[in-house]
Amino acid sequence: MVKNIIFDLGNVLILWDPDVVYKKFFSGDLTKIQRFYEETGIQKANAEMDRGRPFQEALSELSGKFPHYHEPIQFWKTKWLEMIGGPIEDSVKVLESLHAQGYPLYALTNFAAETFFPHIRHDHKYKFLNYFKDIVVSGVEQVIKPDPKIYEILLRRNNLKPENCIFIDDSSDNINAAQNLGIATIKFTNVTT
Repeated sequence: MVKNIIFDLGNVLILWDPDVVYKKFFSGDLTKIQRFYEETGIQKANAEMDRGRPFQEALSELSGKFPHYHEPIQFWKTKWLEMIGGPIEDSVKVLESLHAQGYPLYALTNFAAETFFPHIRHDHKYKFLNYFKDIVVSGVEQVIKPDPKIYEILLRRNNLKPENCIFIDDSSDNINAAQNLGIATIKFTNVTT
């Protein structure tokens, strides 16, 4: 029986879209944006930052390797807040309903501690985060989904049994990792699916 509901945050409850910034810089040229992502590996660097690597260290390394992309690389920090599109209102309504029904709610997120705590955790527009009994942040734990260790941290810290939990995430890899631990899952695409 499902007793505990575990939410991912990025692109489930909080919109995360770096393309918003890069479309402006590259004048809407999606080919140039894709080339930038592929050449620099900035999304891999983002995973390292989600794992706890300092932004400045990761971005300085990339800028050193790709000096012609120095400015857009630095956007990952200087324009980070523009990459966050705010709460996904329909999802937040579902969360509020579950909270009102008394479900124990948890969050498990790949998020840099360097950005989560100063910019998200205590921002009034994300007050729905207070519904969670616990929020496991990868940047604090220094392990990211889909590594089973981060799921185990949440389960152990809150004395949860996998078979009593359901996990909602937008990533197939993260969903598969949860299923491998015996956690029921919902692959999020939007509130109706």
